[in-house]
Amino acid sequence: MTSARLGGVLFLLLSGCYGYFAGTIPLDYWSAQEVFNARSLPYAIACASVLCALLLILVPGAGTDWAFARQLNWRPALLLLMLMSAYGALLETLGFILATALFLVTAFLCLGVQSIPRAALVGLGIGLVFWLLMGQLGIYLAPGDLVENLLAYIAGEPD
Repeated sequence: MTSARLGGVLFLLLSGCYGYFAGTIPLDYWSAQEVFNARSLPYAIACASVLCALLLILVPGAGTDWAFARQLNWRPALLLLMLMSAYGALLETLGFILATALFLVTAFLCLGVQSIPRAALVGLGIGLVFWLLMGQLGIYLAPGDLVENLLAYIAGEPD
């Protein structure tokens, strides 16, 4: 068994688990009968990844030379993975707009953008535009614990 086929088998297992857990996504009463609901995109991703895994397993391939992997710039990729994890951890505390803006600014800096004010303006703009778009679609994004506590402090409400 080649490394590509072994990777295909592991990817098939991962895709199958992803598809199984996509079926456990809770649906509200009104969206359960809809054609497109919260499970639709995860099911599509699971089906596409199962197809790719099957192609890796079934299609014969030449020997893989991994020498190119040593020449890749891994530092920004690893930093972006850590940033995405931090974004998920800070989303509830900072709220969507601030967490998204902070994530985008730091991601731009990791990728080599030199202008911090421009990165901040773009990051804040994207966060605000998506927050407004989600509001227009009826999707509530919580402002975050930090903003709620700040607004309660300004309003003079006790904790």
